Order: sequence, then C-alpha cells, then structure tokens
Amino acid sequence: MVAKMKVEGVPEVTRAFNKVEDAVRDLTEVHEAEAQMLLPDVLSGTRKKSGTLASGYRAEGAPTQAKFVNDVVYAGVQEFGWADHNIEPTNAIAQAFASNTERTEKVYNDAIERIAKSAGFDTK
Repeated sequence: MVAKMKVEGVPEVTRAFNKVEDAVRDLTEVHEAEAQMLLPDVLSGTRKKSGTLASGYRAEGAPTQAKFVNDVVYAGVQEFGWADHNIEPTNAIAQAFASNTERTEKVYNDAIERIAKSAGFDTK
C-alpha cells in the first residue's frame, strides 16, 4: 500500500517566503536607523582637538551594512591608530557597537517583525 499525501498552501507559503527574501535583500533603511542611533556614541568617542573630525562623521545605511563615513583625511588614522607614529586608536565606532548591543538587537528585531508581518507570518 502506498500512502498519498496532499499538501495545500504551498503557493501561498512560497509567495510569503519570496516576499521576505525580497525585503531582506536591501536593508538600507534599517542599517541607517542603526547607524543614526549609534552616531552620538561614535561622536563622543572621537577625539575633539578642533572638532573637525567629529563634525565630519555621518551615519549611512547600505543594503547589507550600517556605516559611518568621514571625509576628513586623518579619520581612519584616529579611529584605527598608527603605531609607527604613536597614535593610539580611539576605536570609537567599535565601542559604539559594543556598548549598544541591546539597542541594536531591538532595531533589527523590530525590522524582522515588520518584514515577517508584511509577508503574513505571525511573530511571537
């Protein structure tokens, strides 16, 4: 005897998963929200001899990451250091991420919940 099974709802589930997949391809808005949330901490951890470096930071989002951009030529040297010139790194960006894990998790959890709900999934 061969057992037969009929599965209903496959097209609906497939559409829902495709909707989620499309939504997570570009999380620019979510990443930008995270970067904006962290920007004050990045600024507070940045050296401020003249204020040029700190005022040069801006938060941006890209499809796959949150990022901080600074057009000041020496921004990278201040952030990451330069041992040959005895410049210690500030690690302001890494510290901002490290000290805000709960807030960052909330930003992404809220985004995942919105995406799931828009695709018709119940989140708990």
